[in-house]
This record gives sequence, C-alpha cells and structure tokens, in this order.
Amino acid sequence: MDKFDRIQQLHRIFKSRRRAVSVRALAEELECSERNVKRLLETMQLVDAPLEYDRSQRGWHYAEDPLNLFELPGLWLTGEELQSLSVLLNLLEQLGNGILNDEIAVIEKEIANLLSARGINPNAFADRIRVLPIAHRQLPGAIFNKISEALLRSKRIRIDYLSYKGEKTGRDISPQTLVYYRENWYVDAWCHLRNELRTFSIARIGAAEILKTKSQAIDKETLRAHFTSSFGIFAGEATHTARLRFSREIAREIATQEWHPQQLGEWDGKDYLLSIPYSDDRELIQDLLRHTPHVYVEAPVKLRKKLQNRLQQGLEMQLGKGLGWL
Repeated sequence: MDKFDRIQQLHRIFKSRRRAVSVRALAEELECSERNVKRLLETMQLVDAPLEYDRSQRGWHYAEDPLNLFELPGLWLTGEELQSLSVLLNLLEQLGNGILNDEIAVIEKEIANLLSARGINPNAFADRIRVLPIAHRQLPGAIFNKISEALLRSKRIRIDYLSYKGEKTGRDISPQTLVYYRENWYVDAWCHLRNELRTFSIARIGAAEILKTKSQAIDKETLRAHFTSSFGIFAGEATHTARLRFSREIAREIATQEWHPQQLGEWDGKDYLLSIPYSDDRELIQDLLRHTPHVYVEAPVKLRKKLQNRLQQGLEMQLGKGLGWL
C-alpha cells in the first residue's frame, strides 16, 4: 500500500468512526510504522483535514462536521480502485463506439495523472485488454445521447423505429432502463403506441426527439418481473419451460453457465439437464443451434420441432436446395 492509499484509508477511518483512534491502532490497521502514520497525519493537515487530537482518549479524530462536508481535494482513490476504474473506462471506450469518448477523456486524464504518480503506466490497460465484438451493430452517438438524456431527465421521446423485418413505425416511448446485452445496446421502455413495456434496439432507432412530456414511470418490481422472468432479451411473463439435455462433450461447460436466474440444472449420468423459463423462442433457438449437435430438446415438443425445421432448412441450403434467392 503506497502513501496515497494510506491517506485515503485514514480519511475513511476518520469519516466512519466517532471515537478517537490511537496512532498505534492506526499503524496496525494500515500495516505500517507509527512514524509513517504521524507523517501521514501531517500531510492530511496540510490539505486542511479537520484533525483533532483527543488527550483523554489518546487518539486522533475528525472534528465534528454535522454536514459531513470535508472531502480530500481532487480525485482520491486507492491504487486498486484507480486501476479498476481505468479498466472500466477503457472497456466503455471500446464498447461504446466512441460515443462517450469526449466525456470520458476528462476523467481519464485525471486518473492517468494519479496512476502515474503511483508509478503505474496508464497505457498498460489499453495495451493489455482486448475486446473482440462479434455481431456488434454500429450505434449512432446522437441517438444514444438523446435516449440517455431522456432517461435521466424522465422525459418521453419520439422515435422512428425499424423492426427486424424492416417495418418502420413512429412511436412515443418512456425510457426506463438502458441495457447492454450481447454486445449491443437496448432501451427498455413503455411504448405509448402499443400500451405495454417493450425493448428497443438503439441501433434500429433512425431518429429521436426528446419531448416536453414527463415520461410514464414504471415501478422497479414491475420492470423486474417483466424483463427478467423469461429467457433472453425477449421480455414478458414466461409461458413455457424448456428442458434441455446436453451431452457429455459440453455438459460440464454448460453446468458452469447461467442462462437464466431461475434455471434448474441436474446431472443425469454424464449428461446435464437444464430447465429454463421462456416466453419467446427466437433467441433460445439461436443458442440451441450454436450447441448443436450436443443438445437435445426434451420439452416442449413444439420447441423441438421448430429446432428441427431450422436445422432442415440449413441443411437444404448447404446442399444447394435453397438458393433460389441468389
């Protein structure tokens, strides 16, 4: 632990305790000598920390501050916290299509200075972290910023939306939550056209206009129940349960994964049985195709037949029987 970390830890000790703490106790907690503690206290006094010595308790404490106003000047974080924050900012840059670069740059500069003061190379994170996006849609920065602003200001927003099938509609929505899922951004919102909760891909929003109207607020419990009860990005109350059998080739790997918070898993010999609730099977079928031929749909039969049809269509395509569109 370096000097900066110890000053931050001292600050947190004094902020959280009402009784004075002896130099010996501080030295034990900071894992340093009592001489080092005294030097740290002198440094804190130089930045006007409200330190007082209590002779009756033979220890140091912060003077009473009813409004809890004093904070260390600048951005004071421990080395570990700075490193974690730097990694997070680096990931945001790479995941966000550069839309937040200007805003992040200000914070990043301060963090870089603090890391350098600790002898840590800020560029090491960018050089040693790789993010490999797959099927990552290009995200229009202006649209993302408007969605974010409407969300934080609790305003409705008017959008032009292009569905997966290419159908364009105009609608007013009340944004509820921004979601980053499988390398793409979505917004959970109340759709005033359909009068229900919907999830919109931000990459499919062609135009957006923030309205003066207050957004419709949906309580957290309703949002949680709607967007997390069934499998994947398709929300709504789960109406089916898929029972999937994974063969020994991938069973151990599947057993370590979470497909859904309410999933049930059990071993059957060397096979692994996974049960997950779902309402819409489109995303689920895509995942099952990825794990073919090591997964069998035990139930429901309707899901198994849909998977069989997709496999048959794919086979016919590869055999040249489905190339009429070329």
